[in-house]
Amino acid sequence: MKRKLSRNRAAVSELVGTLIMVGITLVAGAAAFGWVNGQAATSEGAYGQNAAAGVNYLQEHFAPITSTFTGTGGVACSGTPDVCTVANFWIFNNGRLAFTLSTLQIQSAVGASSFLNIIFTPTTFTAFNAAGASLGCTPSTPGFTVPSTNPVSIGTLSQSPYSVTIPTCSGLNDIVVGQGYVITMTGIYGNVVQFQVTANG
Repeated sequence: MKRKLSRNRAAVSELVGTLIMVGITLVAGAAAFGWVNGQAATSEGAYGQNAAAGVNYLQEHFAPITSTFTGTGGVACSGTPDVCTVANFWIFNNGRLAFTLSTLQIQSAVGASSFLNIIFTPTTFTAFNAAGASLGCTPSTPGFTVPSTNPVSIGTLSQSPYSVTIPTCSGLNDIVVGQGYVITMTGIYGNVVQFQVTANG
């Protein structure tokens, strides 16, 4: 009788062990499936975003048309030498989607007698010295002024310019009439247009 009970206990132990192993396998499989499924969804979302960004980048095109330089309030540049505090840029949207400007940089050309390097966003600006360090201007506003029709529609010229005013900041020079400047404009989808102008007054 004892031997028979012993056999029953052994059979029960083997059954319980098998059930536990099956349960562990199922739980582990479910966890692995959930993780893989989550990773697939994340990768799919990231791929979709990257693809959309790539398409927008390819469709974003713009060209600078003209630029003007004035004193504050639209008056003529003045001083010795003549300096300007306001720069205006008109662009033509030759892309396949509405154009929005992200950043606008004005930097003195190589060999210029007066150094200037300043980057504007729609709300702020950052000015740099010749060594590339920030001048730490306070406040760091305003940024550039957008055209009256913003974003610029497909196949149209901005009805008014993107306009920037050189702020008052220690170590920051104004725009000097007759001097060359490199203008870098970056669209919201990453396209960059760079051109050089000579400041007129």
